[in-house]
Amino acid sequence: MKSRISLLFAGALFCAAVSTTSQAQDTIRLGLQAVPTDVLYQAKDWGQAYDLKTEISTYSSAGDSLKAFLAGRVDVVSGGAARLVTMAAMQPEVFYIVAANQYGGDRYGVIVSPNAAYKSIEDLKGKKVGVVSGSGAHGTLMLYLERHKLSPKDFQFVNMKVEDIAAAVNRGVIDAGVAWEPHVALAEVNGLVKRIQSMKGVNESPNFILVKRDYADKNPTAVAKYIASMMDVAKLIAKDPKEAGEMIAAQMGKSGVNIPSKAMEMAVSRIVVDPKIEPHLLEELPAVAEPMITAGRIKSMPDFQKLVRTSYYDQAVKLAQAKQ
Repeated sequence: MKSRISLLFAGALFCAAVSTTSQAQDTIRLGLQAVPTDVLYQAKDWGQAYDLKTEISTYSSAGDSLKAFLAGRVDVVSGGAARLVTMAAMQPEVFYIVAANQYGGDRYGVIVSPNAAYKSIEDLKGKKVGVVSGSGAHGTLMLYLERHKLSPKDFQFVNMKVEDIAAAVNRGVIDAGVAWEPHVALAEVNGLVKRIQSMKGVNESPNFILVKRDYADKNPTAVAKYIASMMDVAKLIAKDPKEAGEMIAAQMGKSGVNIPSKAMEMAVSRIVVDPKIEPHLLEELPAVAEPMITAGRIKSMPDFQKLVRTSYYDQAVKLAQAKQ
């Protein structure tokens, strides 16, 4: 049961669909994912303070939520760097980048069996390491290897699903794995693994909040209200990760999944949540795009700055300040 709890975490969220019922003037449709911060957003009506009605649909992955976004079923989603680069190259006219979502290298961890003697990535040379090929965690690990003059050829990488990595490490199928939160924290708290290294300081691997252009142009205040509500979520996580963890665990409990609140507290404490788009976050995108251009997956470097609209964030700051 313990070895499958992260899979249940994602599955329960996939099956859930949550909508607020307040009679607010502004309405926004959100496509959320199976990640702690999005579950926290469902644990409370964060839009109520801004007279914002949120209609929430949950998805098991960014790929699924982005499909719904492009199909017009939701107005807002979050996208990681690789998916954002692809959309910016293929369909830049569809969306704006209006805020940052979760980011930070500390949310990626290298895990080994609790009794293993490995203490660092360098100790894993020649060993089997489970990764999700093409994920942000995988890309961040490759960057770590490059900076520390290590080669991917020094390791035996095994492509796996993230929900299978901790169990495989625990059973000795692989020697180590690289996963992201909450999968790392869940496995740690359940005694399946120990984290020997995080990717903190390697890069930020940012996720951004994307809004459909036609919706944002017609409903600028609703977009600003949503970002303001995200600011409130970020403040809670920074001020009281314990309470945030308890709220996430309680929300998951509604779907019949028993998640330790300590694991969720640990997970959110390793994630940076700040809607402000800092320049260094956008500066990471060209490095993601370059190998995609080389491989022929996209034709040229997108102009990311042209997709950014900071006016919604600026209005959100005013709304949040007025509420205090």
